[in-house]
Amino acid sequence: MDLAEANAEIEALKAALEDVCDAIMTRAEQGVVMAADGPIDAASVAGVFSEIIALCGFQDLAGQRLTRLSQALGGDRDDARADAHLLNGPANSGGLDQAAADAMFDDQ
Repeated sequence: MDLAEANAEIEALKAALEDVCDAIMTRAEQGVVMAADGPIDAASVAGVFSEIIALCGFQDLAGQRLTRLSQALGGDRDDARADAHLLNGPANSGGLDQAAADAMFDDQ
């Protein structure tokens, strides 16, 4: 990984983190509004919190990308784990996003 690729990876990761943090805040705000508006629909509030929990999964993907970036910048490209080829994290851009992947499974 050269410096340009490393910078592209950093920028992609920053954008992904910003997007997921915005989504978490939006869902949390929805939960606050639901709780403040009269009778609480427990199923709707539980749905909002389930979405927040799912969005928090970004930490694992971000960690994978940061590890890969750190290894590349440090010159250590070898990961001894047998499943290392699976730890690629998401595509920088143009790849399948989570909503599209979820939609494929919803059709089953």
